[in-house]
Amino acid sequence: METENFENNLTCDKCDAACCRYVALEIDCPEDLEDFENIKWYVVHQNVKVFVDEDYSWNLEFSTPCKNLGENNRCLAYEDRPQICRDYNQKQCTFHNSYDEKYSFNSIKDVEEYIEKVFKLGRHIIP
Repeated sequence: METENFENNLTCDKCDAACCRYVALEIDCPEDLEDFENIKWYVVHQNVKVFVDEDYSWNLEFSTPCKNLGENNRCLAYEDRPQICRDYNQKQCTFHNSYDEKYSFNSIKDVEEYIEKVFKLGRHIIP
């Protein structure tokens, strides 16, 4: 009953519109040191990071707000929004739920630390 009430009360009221402030695309999991050079190249760009999701999928994220995001954090094109926005599930929203990335890479240093502490020690998981 508690879960049902929680799910019925999920709205975008007071939300910071985090889901409208980035684009993330799944990328191939790096398998060798050469692949990590690509990851380093991604993260040297402004407003770009790479993260490993809870299911060990690798993602490239661009921090950039949607052109249709209003100052009030509401969609200015709600009726015409893309299908991915229509399909977005508020039960998975980071505003309503905690979300932990396995790993997050914002700099070359982050990538090099992962290589030393995880990859070279055989702890790197390829899904």
